[in-house]
Amino acid sequence: MDSEHTHQPRMSALAQMGVFWRILHLITARYGNYPMGQTLVALTMVFLNEQGLPPTLTDLCEATGLPKASVSRYVSWQLREGLCEEHIDPADRRRRLLIQTEKGKAEWEWQIKELNKVFADAVKAYRESLKRGGMPAKLLLDIMKDLTKKSPKRRGEP
Repeated sequence: MDSEHTHQPRMSALAQMGVFWRILHLITARYGNYPMGQTLVALTMVFLNEQGLPPTLTDLCEATGLPKASVSRYVSWQLREGLCEEHIDPADRRRRLLIQTEKGKAEWEWQIKELNKVFADAVKAYRESLKRGGMPAKLLLDIMKDLTKKSPKRRGEP
């Protein structure tokens, strides 16, 4: 093990599941009950745009392994929401590139900010639970309830 990793405490499997729960909770609170495949397609599109490679619908299907009908439905939602837009590929006019809009970039920045909070909260909770010798189930449930009360509003809600 290299020295860089020896200074960071390892989170238990339960703590890692807590982080995963919080991320899923954050996504559901913000976007409702749409399929996780939509999240995968949206993140794939963002990652590729951030690398300067706006994807096509086919690229998204191949990168995610999801059926074209599903990816098309998810992309249509993003287009309607103004999170991305289609541009004709100048190198091949048959291809449509999916470009992230300013609104889409702002949403991505919000997600990063919220994920940073999730990880900071997880580290804090993990360190506190170590001091107490573990986290009782009732405390975990109370934390989940509190997080739900404080969860972000869905996009478009006041």
